Parts: sequence; C-alpha cells; structure tokens
Amino acid sequence: MTKIEDILKYATSLIGIKYTWWMGGPLNKNPHPFYIDDMPTNAYLKNNGTNCTGFINILRYKAGKTVPGSGEWKGGMSGWYDYLKSKKVLNKFDDTKNYELGTLFLRRYRSVKDQGHVAVYINKYNTKSKTEGKTENINKPLYGKIIHSIDFNKNHTGICINRLGWSHFWDKHGFYEYAISPKDWLFSD
Repeated sequence: MTKIEDILKYATSLIGIKYTWWMGGPLNKNPHPFYIDDMPTNAYLKNNGTNCTGFINILRYKAGKTVPGSGEWKGGMSGWYDYLKSKKVLNKFDDTKNYELGTLFLRRYRSVKDQGHVAVYINKYNTKSKTEGKTENINKPLYGKIIHSIDFNKNHTGICINRLGWSHFWDKHGFYEYAISPKDWLFSD
C-alpha cells in the first residue's frame, strides 16, 4: 500500500464523524473544529466533530506533518489558501482533468457565511468505450468520489463520501476553484 492509499484508508475510517461549525473568531481558542496543534484521539473527535479544514489538518497529522501557517488563522481556510498560494501550487480547477488520488479541491474563504471548502479525491471513475473497434478507458472526473466534512443536509452531514460533480455543482457556476496535488498539500513542509 502506498503512503497516499494509507492516508485515504484512514480518512474513510472517519466516515460518520459529525460536522462542527466554526462561528467566527480566532481559530486557536479550542482544539475543535480545526485541530491546529495536534492530532485528536478518535474518542475526542467522535465527541466534538470537525469541519472541512479540521479534517484536512487531521490528514496532515496522519501523514506526519504539522498544520501549515501561523497566527490566529493557522489551519483554517484562509491559512491553507495563503500557505498554498505562497508555495505557488494552486492550480485552477478543471472539471475535465484526470486528477490523481489524494488531490485536494479548494474553494477559498470569503466570509463567515461562505467559509470556502476543501475535499479530497479518493476514487476515480473510469469506464470503457468502444470506438472504431478499439476499447479505451474514458475518465470522467466529475463521477469520481471525494471525501470531506460537510453540513449539507441530513443525508450529507459530517465526514462522508460524495461524487465530485455533486459537490462541485452546489453552485451553478462551479464550487471548487483550485486543485492541489497530494505532494504539495499533504506531504510537503
């Protein structure tokens, strides 16, 4: 099993952990929902839940890394965006691109009402097509699956798996803005 497969397996073991909203203010006042200082125990996580960036922070800890950034926004959406921007690894999201497993999809923070979002690509969707007697693999990225922590409705709350296209088209113009390779968000310092 590769390191990314190990991280994704761990991520799926957290399915069902409840979503916890951030209501504004400095992120470093409580361990949850961001978990910026250290890895929570499973019992603590089950009791207190996480938000989308808290989930990503936990995956960073599992990869043996710390949460990037500094100051009161460390580990939050703005902290992640600033960190990834400074590394020059924010690639424009393209709903036709064949992304690698572990890719982070990001919508940047705008306000407390539009806090942005992050999700991780965990499963590609491939199908076979016959054209002129040849069989070829056709990748349909939007049919691939992501894992994330969300509070959408009673069927999609907490850490769960959804199709990338379902999540991306919450917004009719497209939700995700950036795609970041796992080597750039999960395994780098």
